[in-house]
Amino acid sequence: MIRKYADRTEWGRIVEKRFTVVPKKTIGFSGTVTLFEMVKVKAPLYKQYEHEQEKLCIAADGYKWLQQFPELANYMVTSMYDDHDRLVQWVVSICKSQGVSTNNVPWYDDLYLNIVILPTGQLYVTHQDRLEDAVRRGELAQEDYDMAWATANLVKDEFRKGSFDLLLMSDKHLQDLLEE
Repeated sequence: MIRKYADRTEWGRIVEKRFTVVPKKTIGFSGTVTLFEMVKVKAPLYKQYEHEQEKLCIAADGYKWLQQFPELANYMVTSMYDDHDRLVQWVVSICKSQGVSTNNVPWYDDLYLNIVILPTGQLYVTHQDRLEDAVRRGELAQEDYDMAWATANLVKDEFRKGSFDLLLMSDKHLQDLLEE
């Protein structure tokens, strides 16, 4: 299991960034929201989820990653925006636990499994192999594996029913942080 920090201090791709952390308690959300602004990157980052699919740029100069850490949840949501604040994709990272460091940086213990949702509604589950390898190596227990899949299935079901509200809140949270 890897502990990941919202400020991406370990990410060598970033030359210059701005990072904002805001605790939020509103109707429908209680937790922490962060904004990771990529002022300058060494090179853009692209993702492709299907062989014939066009590559998506998810990190480049001017891109923003809004991260929502809902209290008591076994996931966090990263909403990725381009340099014109248009949504590129959402990534729901399944985690064992999450918290905030002593220097006020949110973190999560990554269980590898991600749910990627594109603005078109396409949904992909990624890194299943990493989760299975971690269990095989004894890095994660079977209970962690089971919880990761139960959480992923819950998120997928809520998305398909149109009730995964964090996706709907991401634009509002982005505007709130840009105005602060």
